[in-house]
Amino acid sequence: MPTQLKNISQKTEIKGLEPGEAAFGIWSGGHFMNFGEDIGELRLLRLIQRAYESGIRTFMSADVYGEGEADKLMGKALGGYPRSSYCLIGLIGHDFYKGKRQAEKGFPRFTDPNLRPENEYANFLAMASGKSLERLGTAYFDLLLLHNPDFTGYTGEAVWKGLESLKKQGITHRLGLAPGPANGFALDLIQCFEKFHDLIDWAMIILNPLEPWPGMLSLPAAEKFAVKVIARVVDSGGIFHGDLKPGHKLSRQDHRAFRPEGWIETALPKAEKMRETAREFPMTLLQLASRWTLAQPAVDCVIPTLVQEAGPDAKPVEIELEELVKLSLAPPLPRDIVEAITKIGDNRNSMSLKGATTQYSGKPQADQWPLTQELSEVARRWEIVPDRDLYYQGDSRDLRETGQPKSGVIQALDRRLYFQLQCFTGCRNVDSLAKTFQASGLEGVLYADVNDPYGVGALILSENPEMFTREVRKLFQQPPFENLTPKAELTMFGRTYAAGREAALEDWLLQKPRRTALNPDWPWAIWYPLRRKPEFALLSKAEQDKILWEHAMIGRNFGQAGYAADLRLACYGLDARDNEFVLGLVGPELHYLSKLVEAMRKTQQTARYMQSLGPFFVGNVYYQSPRK
Repeated sequence: MPTQLKNISQKTEIKGLEPGEAAFGIWSGGHFMNFGEDIGELRLLRLIQRAYESGIRTFMSADVYGEGEADKLMGKALGGYPRSSYCLIGLIGHDFYKGKRQAEKGFPRFTDPNLRPENEYANFLAMASGKSLERLGTAYFDLLLLHNPDFTGYTGEAVWKGLESLKKQGITHRLGLAPGPANGFALDLIQCFEKFHDLIDWAMIILNPLEPWPGMLSLPAAEKFAVKVIARVVDSGGIFHGDLKPGHKLSRQDHRAFRPEGWIETALPKAEKMRETAREFPMTLLQLASRWTLAQPAVDCVIPTLVQEAGPDAKPVEIELEELVKLSLAPPLPRDIVEAITKIGDNRNSMSLKGATTQYSGKPQADQWPLTQELSEVARRWEIVPDRDLYYQGDSRDLRETGQPKSGVIQALDRRLYFQLQCFTGCRNVDSLAKTFQASGLEGVLYADVNDPYGVGALILSENPEMFTREVRKLFQQPPFENLTPKAELTMFGRTYAAGREAALEDWLLQKPRRTALNPDWPWAIWYPLRRKPEFALLSKAEQDKILWEHAMIGRNFGQAGYAADLRLACYGLDARDNEFVLGLVGPELHYLSKLVEAMRKTQQTARYMQSLGPFFVGNVYYQSPRK
């Protein structure tokens, strides 16, 4: 925790019961949420009652599960026990009353602007909590959590004033929030603690020995603001129940099917190492996972999912419950054991995260949004570096260009240069073209075409692709360019890109291409598009790298000798002929460039994996704009 932040004093004593060390969640047993087999309503009801009679005194329901049916079953199961004898936790936040289910995304959050304005938030919260209590057959919650909040849920004053009103009315004795459904939300949770810590008593996060990241990032803030933590998914998707084996097939509907491919095979060897520790105490894997989790700062409650896996040899959920009940008999773990388990289970940077992230640049959605300036400040205060501490290399949402990491922080930049080469014939006065080009203020080069005595090529570059449909179009639709005949077969368009190895990313994307294309000492240029054969994409990364390295070394040798420099542009989806790349070779002498092309023809890439190459434009600089 940053040293400049001081601890907040403990909150005043609250009525009702606090959550206990172990809790039962209504999503266990696969009846309301697809985790493993559905044990059915009756068996789930009996499992809840068995939990109570065995000593579990904390129960959690969620109004959206079964569109209220989960509440009813929980209320029915607990109806015969004194209300003051157990802690009841409710979850509200999804609007299944007015909202429509959005396939696998479920029901929208009540803060969806399509459902209501913010001045109606309090009314919804009052209605939803009241109906939930009615189904549960009780008058109050011991703890009410805001379920899977969106950006507004974490930050909205109207949301938290509405929740505060419920507490004042005695509808709940405590308040909190439960991020989800997927993992992430670390900065959002910390920001929420900072803004509303006077109202927040508890928060529920994903945390277990195989998934300490990113949940542990929010624990220092929870500790500082005296927010107690409930850890869910303590079973790590069922790994700590012991039934999952390599190659285990999950149904498409199983919520664990959304986990990264190979997660079971990755987790099992780590779990086996932890099993050795569990035997020493002795305790079961689930108990070890729970004890490790409870040893973390601010964590006071664990609520694993009890999963009935398929097959006659699968452990019954009743046995899993018994392990949870007997957690009280398992001793706390020594600090050195906790640290050793943490090292074994280290999962940093292993998955894409929801909530605020630098790796998503689209419009805010219910469970993901771009990192705001305010959240960047939150990260700075808590010494969290998003592109190090919340980064996943395989995140398909991340469309930024990335370079070589610096001090463990990925270089990332959402900027690039676009290049377009437009070629024409019919030119009898290159001087007039050059003057018009220069007057336009556009950045680029006017070439005289070596292979066409009336030909010219105009190379234009810009960070803004819209410029090519506006200013550039305007240039070519006015005299003297409008009198020329376009050579569409030589039109090329591409963007600068990074391969992840660039030491100076911004220079590579924006400045080096300018220095190359606009170098007055390099008046010769050869431009051409290319496309590799599909077989190349099927090669392993190691094989691809070997082939590309052979090609790159030729270019490097020519570059170090001062013979040539290249501009490599990606044109996926940008080229009318479906090419993949545009290459520009520039240098002081034309025969240097010809020799480079000749040398590259002998590489594996060109000789075996090139589907198309060209057509070629060969030009000599007639006008060159200054670099911007």
